[in-house]
Amino acid sequence: MKTPSLLCGLALAAGLTLCAPLAAQTAPGTPRAEVSAKAVEQKAQMVDRLIFNSPVAARVGSSKNDEARRHFNNAREYYTHGKALAGSGQLRGADLLLNEAIWELSRAQTLVPDQATRMAGERSRYQQLKGSVDALLRTYELGVTGPGAITLSGDSPAERNVKGAMAQVEQARVLSETSKLVEANSALEKALALLLKDALGRIDGKTVVYDRRFTDVKQEFAYELERQRSYDSLVPLAVLEYRPSKEAVALIDRYVQSSRSLRAKAEAQAAANDHAQAVQTLNEATDALQRALLAAGLSVPQTMATQ
Repeated sequence: MKTPSLLCGLALAAGLTLCAPLAAQTAPGTPRAEVSAKAVEQKAQMVDRLIFNSPVAARVGSSKNDEARRHFNNAREYYTHGKALAGSGQLRGADLLLNEAIWELSRAQTLVPDQATRMAGERSRYQQLKGSVDALLRTYELGVTGPGAITLSGDSPAERNVKGAMAQVEQARVLSETSKLVEANSALEKALALLLKDALGRIDGKTVVYDRRFTDVKQEFAYELERQRSYDSLVPLAVLEYRPSKEAVALIDRYVQSSRSLRAKAEAQAAANDHAQAVQTLNEATDALQRALLAAGLSVPQTMATQ
């Protein structure tokens, strides 16, 4: 049984108006370009090669992608009927159906990309995942090392999550070096899930205590700058996890942009050797990101100083 879209194409090729056309139509009264028999023949030969003797046909044939197979079968039917119309001299209808066959083949090809395209996609995804994992590891390290460190027991859930994530990261590195990018990405996804669970767990509904007793104001500025960047990297992950509304996302974007502007201002103040003011500006920048996280759905911590 022919699909509705295929029936539309066949009806259109026959000059009927049973359904909305699949191809772009010229405005009423606009003269249509003539279609030559040679052009139709050349197009038919090209479609013939794509359907019966091409890497795309082989990939679709060995694929388990039902949608790709459907598009490919549609292309074959369009081609068959287009050839029949060409044989009877109905060149315009034949040309239209051959165009539809090409479109269907392009959709099938997109759904079953070749090895090089797949690998490029996996490589790009590897870099994206690695960037997210690295950002969350920096967030973790900021919380448990340096000034204001949070003490964790060796068997705490957070410690186990991070150790498990780091093992996955190392596995991903080894796999990527042997071009096993699909497996490497799977390992990074597991690492990301563990780190995101740790990061959100440390922030959601908890109060974080930061020690403000730095050796000098420059050290405090460096710490606050890294803290702001860590919060910044956490915002998109929180959005992914909590899936806020479109209105909330727009608000989050405004907070993030405000925070980044404040960070740039703080960096300029530090460059002018006004580190005390730069620290204050960075605190404002981080507060904006905390409001962004709140808009995303987290209960963000208060920033407190130990006595």
